[in-house]
Amino acid sequence: MWKEKMTGQDLDAYTKRLIQQVEAEGLLPAPVHMKQEILERSSSLDYQLRVQTRQIPKKLQFFCYSLKVGAAVVMALFLVTMVPREMPEIGGGAGATVQQEESLGNKLNQGMWTMNRMLNRVNLYLNGNYQMED
Repeated sequence: MWKEKMTGQDLDAYTKRLIQQVEAEGLLPAPVHMKQEILERSSSLDYQLRVQTRQIPKKLQFFCYSLKVGAAVVMALFLVTMVPREMPEIGGGAGATVQQEESLGNKLNQGMWTMNRMLNRVNLYLNGNYQMED
């Protein structure tokens, strides 16, 4: 029954049967020693170590996210200060200005591509994929 998809009617019928069974027999009690076992396991050193190691990646993920936001802010400020406020008039000296703008655009693209690669590598490292790709 679980391997095939249940329709809404099948699910309703199963739910009604489960409700009737619980009303007739009551809930199953938990094993007597279960509470003590959980308390002992949670206070053990290996469990505490596992809990601590799970928290470290979250802190690193937050650090990586902060780096990405900081890089975005720096790039935005760089673009605001470097992009000319007024477009030059197209005239006799326009060829040199266009070449300068294309050169600046290429440098910006190259810098952004390099930063993107670096952040992707950090992200791969933090996600556990240690293979660094070029």
